[in-house]
Order: sequence, then structure tokens, then C-alpha cells
Amino acid sequence: MNRFLTTTLYALAAGTAISAAASVGVRNQEIRQSGGELRVDMRIVLDSVSLGANSQLFIIPLVEDGIGNRSVLPAVLAQGRNMHYAWQRGTVERGGQHNYTIYKEVRRRNGQSQTVDYSAGIPCEKWMFGSGVRVVLKTDTCGCGHELGSRVGEAYPVDINPWRSMAVQYITPKVTELPVSIHEGRARVQFEVDRTELHDEPYVCRNGQRIDNRAQLKVIEDSIAYALSDPNVEIAQISICGYASPESPYLHNEELSTGRSRALAEYIARKHNIPAERSSYSSVPENWGEFRTMVEESDRLSDSQRSDLLELIDRPAYGPSDYDAKERELKTSPRFATLYRKMILPEWFPLLRATEFQISTRLKPMSDSELARVIRTTPELMSLNQMMRVARLYQEGSPEFREAITTAIKYYPDDAVANYNGAVAALKDGDFTLARQLLENAGDSPEADNLRGVMAAREGDFDAARSYFSAASSLPEARRNLESLAGL
Repeated sequence: MNRFLTTTLYALAAGTAISAAASVGVRNQEIRQSGGELRVDMRIVLDSVSLGANSQLFIIPLVEDGIGNRSVLPAVLAQGRNMHYAWQRGTVERGGQHNYTIYKEVRRRNGQSQTVDYSAGIPCEKWMFGSGVRVVLKTDTCGCGHELGSRVGEAYPVDINPWRSMAVQYITPKVTELPVSIHEGRARVQFEVDRTELHDEPYVCRNGQRIDNRAQLKVIEDSIAYALSDPNVEIAQISICGYASPESPYLHNEELSTGRSRALAEYIARKHNIPAERSSYSSVPENWGEFRTMVEESDRLSDSQRSDLLELIDRPAYGPSDYDAKERELKTSPRFATLYRKMILPEWFPLLRATEFQISTRLKPMSDSELARVIRTTPELMSLNQMMRVARLYQEGSPEFREAITTAIKYYPDDAVANYNGAVAALKDGDFTLARQLLENAGDSPEADNLRGVMAAREGDFDAARSYFSAASSLPEARRNLESLAGL
């Protein structure tokens, strides 16, 4: 590859201004690391350089990183006729009159094509393996070394750090249960006294009581319809919990509440074709918890009534007999009997006979291409594994790939795998600041240690890189990465 560096140099020799202009060119530059040295090979082109007989021009390659680190390579000294002869005769002191080690001295023959093959090396230093390191050419017309002269042409990047060839791999997240959306509600489905059969149409009981559950069942139906309003979801689980009021013996209430919860759960599962394993039921034989809330919030009780009732409700109960004893006291104690007969039994207890339901929905089974549409609309329904499957549909580094990786971090911000994959993507995109940030939350897996080793190598900290690669040695890529540091 040929590149030309051009600058206008106003050379000075023996305090006399030289009017000739000079342009320095470079061809075939190669920068490499070899045997502990940074080697710089190039062909310096003097075709456009014009020097007076008493003029000299020092061409100095140097390595710098832009933040204060710098090493100077041996210089090429191009001289006019008189200065060249003086140099050959030794009448010009070679060791002390200038501030450079001379790689080669040449006489410039103005107007003729002329090149100098240059090959020199300096010991590699740690900073040379960092980012932003480059080789630049500077010129000096007097050899005084003042700021190493004026820079000419462009900079040539030094890329001797092996980190770019080091291997890192994305992690495929484990297959886990899909996220679920939970919809909760409450209905008051009625049952005939001492019976567990569910009536979904108006029904007249043996005692003449009329039961009409259509409105309350519709509450559950509407909740199911709302939960399934997204065509991409299905019911993962529907749970029914029936509550009974405290009147009657505890064991009898337990039997009734369990039977009624089962009847309602089976009705819903049958109507909506829900598999048995996705339907469950439970019961609370006596709803003392909600009874306590009613007592606390009622404005129809005196302070003493409230205090006495709360004391009774909060009394420890260790089994059915303790609950039955509480109910008997409510019925018979002079403190509660009238209140129980007039308000608690006819008004409050019916409200305690309720059904709570919980509908859990999740994403339906889908192909990866279908998931690619979901990730743009409702990514909260997807697992981390599914998001990575979508990412792999696209070429690494593409906008779609990065979007899938970023979405995974957004919805799983504390997940080590999501952060690790994000750090890998950031490293490959050249966003090293983001890669370091994400790597802090990437856990201590071998993959994360391998990536930390690559990051350390990129920054020139090869001791830390070796330590990380050794810790991750169960991975073939970590072992190869460690081998790439041999001799550094």
C-alpha cells in the first residue's frame, strides 16, 4: 500500500534560511510486534524533498498514544551536498550535535527519485498494547529535538495487541418457565344450603331460596376474556379459592368450602377447555380474616364492641375445636349475642362466603419468527431464552440483533446472562465503556471471566488477562486466548 505524507518544511542550516520546500512521503509501511520489540518497516520517499547544499533534514518516526506516552525510533538524516560530505569526512560531530539516534544518513539529490528503506525496532512497553497508539513522522531541520519537530502526514495505527483475535461466545440462556401475567378477581357464587352443586342458571332451592349465579359467573367470564384479549397468550393456570363464613362446625365448613371450590373450578375448566393440570382449587373453611377487616372498618360498632370482637378474633386457634369455641362465644356470650343475631349473622356472614380467582396467562408456544414479532409489541411476555433465539435470527452486529440484546437487558436487568451477552455485543461493537458496565453484573461464570480477560488484554494488562483466562480454562476459547499471550 502506498501512502504519501506531504508538508512544507522550511529548513535552516548554520543559521541561514533555506528557501527550498520539502515533502516527505511514505510507502509500504508495516508495524508489528516481534521478539519483544515493536518493529516499524517503511519506505521513506524523498522525491519531493529539496535541500540546499548546507541543509539537513531529520525524519523521526515515533510511537505515541495521545495521552503522554511516547517512544522515539532512530531517525533518517537527509542532507545537502556539503553537509553530506562533511558527515562522511567526520568534520561534523556525529554523536553530540543532535538529539537523535541516526538509523541512516543519505545525501539528497534534488530533482531525482529517491527512497530510503527503513526498518527499526524499539522495546515493547505495556502502553503500546493499549488503544489509540500510532506511529507518526516528525521532521526537524536543525537536530535540536525541540518538540521533535513538526509532524508530517497521517498517523499509522499500531495494532499489535492480540485481543482482536481472541474468542468470546454468546451464552444461550436456559429454558425457563415463561413469565406470567396474573389477573385476580372476586365473585360471590351462591350454593344451596349444605350442598356443593354449582347452578349456572336460576335455581329454586328446597327451602324456597332462589339462586341466580349468572351475574357472578359473568364476573369470572369477563376476567377470562380480558386475560385472553391478546391472541398470543393462553391460560397457564386458573386458581379458585372458596371462603366460608364461621357459622356451623369448622370441619363441616371445610368440607363444604372445598367441595364448592372444586365444583366451580371444574365448571370453568370444562367450559373453557382448560386441561386439568392447569386448574386448581383451594378453600378457607372460615373467613376470619375478612371478618376482622369488617370489624375494624365498621362505623356501627362502639369502641368496646370493636375491642371485644377483635380480642375474640385474634385469640389463637390451634385446631377446629378452637374455631368452634369462638363461634359459640359469638352466639352465646352476653357481649356478642344480640349483635350476632341482628347484624353479624344476617348481614356480615353472607358477605364472607365468596370466591377469589386468579387467572395466570403466558405466551403460547411459538416459532422463532413469530417471537420476532412479539418482541416488538409485548416483550414482557417472553423469556430470556426466547429473546436470544430472536437475536440469533439476525446477523451479529445488525440493528435487529442489537435491539434483541438490548431488550433482553431491559426486561432482565439483574440477570447475569443478559448482562454478559450485552457486554459481548458492546465489545464487538466497539463500545468498551458499555461493555465494562455490563460486565460488572455478568456474574462469575467461565464465560464472564474469559470476557474480562479479553477486556484486560485490550487495555494492555496482560497479567490480569492471564489470570482471568486461567480461571476460565474450562473453556477452549479461554485456553486459546491464554496461548495468544505467550511471549508478551
